Amino acid sequence: MKGRGTGVSIAPDDAVAKPDLLKGKLDKAQALGFDTVELPVHGMRVIVNGRLDEKRLDGYARLLSRYPFRYAMHAPFSINLFDSEEGTEHFTLLLQSIRVCGAIGADTLVYHPGRYVAEEQLPYKDAWPRLTGEDKARLLERERDFMRRAGDAAGKVDVRIGMENMRPYLDCGDYCYSTDPALLAGQLERIAHPQIGITLDVGHLHLAMKSLPYGLEEALSSIRPYIMHMHLHDNFGKPTFSLEKNQYDLLPVGRGDMHMPIGLGDVPMDRIARLLGGEIDGYLIHELRPMYEDEWPKLAERLREATFGAAVRRPPIELAGNAGGA
Repeated sequence: MKGRGTGVSIAPDDAVAKPDLLKGKLDKAQALGFDTVELPVHGMRVIVNGRLDEKRLDGYARLLSRYPFRYAMHAPFSINLFDSEEGTEHFTLLLQSIRVCGAIGADTLVYHPGRYVAEEQLPYKDAWPRLTGEDKARLLERERDFMRRAGDAAGKVDVRIGMENMRPYLDCGDYCYSTDPALLAGQLERIAHPQIGITLDVGHLHLAMKSLPYGLEEALSSIRPYIMHMHLHDNFGKPTFSLEKNQYDLLPVGRGDMHMPIGLGDVPMDRIARLLGGEIDGYLIHELRPMYEDEWPKLAERLREATFGAAVRRPPIELAGNAGGA
């Protein structure tokens, strides 16, 4: 699989919020041979209550300019352009995220499409908005308007915005339209802006496939014309409820959005690569949870070997002694 560049993402925690720690991560990524890094806008703490901290942002711009990386940014997870009360404020956050990209020279911004039910509302069913089909249509139109305006702003600083296919949850299957690739493609078709495309998250797609009325080939066919960025990570295709977050609890049963390195789960990466023609006009980002950072060297080795999927799957562990056990 080829793209404009290949690299890793860094999670929104102290590793980004503290420049000295971020420098260590960047040094490591550079030493391993990655050429691209994706950073979270919210992890940098450069936007507070909607306002941009120009001084802090300037410090990040100076730090990041010391490295030869291409940069992508992830907009704050909290942005929800479907929020009926604060939608305009959320749009302001998206515009501020574009300004962050321009300041540090990032040319790609990942955005989570609108959610009918926000993630923080999922555990509280009484708080879910009661939306009719007409209500949802109005929200989709509002997002289209916001995204066209965001696309205009992004074009002025040479940034492309990738709308991400989201992971499904068992407690609310339709909380977000973009868990369905065909619906996401339909939204992109109607936005019709050259700066707006799709961030294909292969792990999220794998989790969604069992609930979709069509197969992988059709899913990828619908979104392929819009793909401009990819998140690569693995899981076993088992969705969870929204409150199931502890990865150490989920790992033994192989459930949820695990964000493991490709090859540790059963995402059909080889087939995905073939169906996409082996190449995209965008970055390939290994979006792993921090618990898998020790796998970065293996990812870098596979990058040099240009291998994916089944070619790197690990053999099963053979247990010594009586197979029946005690």
